[in-house]
Amino acid sequence: RGASPAQCRERSSGLNAMAARAAAAIDDIDAAFDGALGLEEHFLAAGYAEGTVRGAASGQDDGRRLGCDRGRELGRELGRFRGRIDMLNALVAAGPAPRHLPERISRLLNEAAATIPTEPPAPQDEAAFEAIAELRAKMRMLDAWLGGSRLPAVEPDLSF
Repeated sequence: RGASPAQCRERSSGLNAMAARAAAAIDDIDAAFDGALGLEEHFLAAGYAEGTVRGAASGQDDGRRLGCDRGRELGRELGRFRGRIDMLNALVAAGPAPRHLPERISRLLNEAAATIPTEPPAPQDEAAFEAIAELRAKMRMLDAWLGGSRLPAVEPDLSF
């Protein structure tokens, strides 16, 4: 019932060979999974890089379009203010007695005329946009003193 030492060695070497083949197979499976994980990381990195490039281009296009729209609205509003101020100043100058115009309205007209920017403000220039907000307030006061405006009170949304 006992096996000879040679048989035991033979069985032992056979088992060792089988264990070695099993270990090699497991190593092959581990290597395959490592390769698959490496592919996943590669594709994620490539997709992220491509998404970043496309997102930046799309963002620039959208930003340019939004900036043009907001700039056009701001330009129209400032042009309307300039026209109203120039018209009121011309009426005052053409009238027989400009003394009828209260001093505060005359002062407000001069302040508003000086506040209107001659160049478009830079998007980062907060002081320029604060000055435009003050100009809007002055124009609303002027409208109230003169009996109201015939123009719609629509202010462009300049928040970016």
